[in-house]
Amino acid sequence: MSCIHRLRSLFRRKRLEHDLDDELRYHVEEKTRELIATGVAPEEARREALKAFGRVGAVKEKVREAWGYRWLEMLLQDVRFALKMLRRNPGFTAVSIITLALGIGANTAIFSVVNTVLLRPLPYKNAQRLVCPAENIGNSCGSIYVLSPDFAAWKDQNRVFQRIGAFSTGDPGANLTGGGQPARVSVTHVTADFFHMLGVQPILGRMFSSWEGKEGQNHVALLSESLWRSRFGADRHILGRTIHLDGAPYTVVGVMPGNLRYPEADIWAPIALNASIFSPRASFLTILRAIGILKPGVSVARAQAYLQVITQRIGREYSPSAARWRKHPRVEVIPLHELLVQNVRPLLLILLGAVGLVL
Repeated sequence: MSCIHRLRSLFRRKRLEHDLDDELRYHVEEKTRELIATGVAPEEARREALKAFGRVGAVKEKVREAWGYRWLEMLLQDVRFALKMLRRNPGFTAVSIITLALGIGANTAIFSVVNTVLLRPLPYKNAQRLVCPAENIGNSCGSIYVLSPDFAAWKDQNRVFQRIGAFSTGDPGANLTGGGQPARVSVTHVTADFFHMLGVQPILGRMFSSWEGKEGQNHVALLSESLWRSRFGADRHILGRTIHLDGAPYTVVGVMPGNLRYPEADIWAPIALNASIFSPRASFLTILRAIGILKPGVSVARAQAYLQVITQRIGREYSPSAARWRKHPRVEVIPLHELLVQNVRPLLLILLGAVGLVL
């Protein structure tokens, strides 16, 4: 019996029950007449006919099961009984409904966060192959950073990444002037091809060009959407305008979308890759965070081993003053998604379990 036919039979229950009674009555009467025709007394024939068909109630139950909606009928009966009991206990009913509402609402909210943060892939191009190559340089900086000369060597001798970029860390910000009252803004310096690598498109203007990653040509800026709207009133003629960061002029070339959360900043500007900080002989080095896209077929372990060799080789070129920044650097390659959620994953899973128990 098809599902559609079963659903139809559910809404034609009275008619089907009536037809079933008529059908059973007809067969019993036919059997009775047959027995009477053989000389059996009418009352005895009636008893024998009923005995031949068994208990009529049991036959009806088997036919109803064949119709295929018995389980649903029982469910509806249970629901009606439950509603009847709830109406008799309004206080218990109110507490139950409130508890269920809180449990379902909390589970929905927490699962939405877990799905967005832990389960859903990052909103970047090639998100599954995005990794953070870093080095533990033996000091308090931790193991998610890389020294600028080491990054330059990784980029120049790269064989495992489709692209690799970096951005500055711990930027104290800058005083923004030009277009209203001075304001303190956060500024992150990125390699010129950084946003090309992530596949993030500006909502206005363009991204950095490769030649803007050179010394003296890197005074261009990308604004965040929030700063563009709050500071410049979403002026679409902002492109080409000059702003000043700590007194230095920067030309606005684009506006980045509001959902760009990594690396988060009010303004992005290029890092000049040919600056002296990228030389292992420099007395002052910069600490960066790197992001790369693994080439198809390249594993995290292979990339890590390859970068370790480069890092040990470049270490021989460090000047004594620069070598004090690193002791025995150990390279790690961490999937970017794992890096971003590692601090919140345990907390979110605990919260999900807690609200699940409430429900």
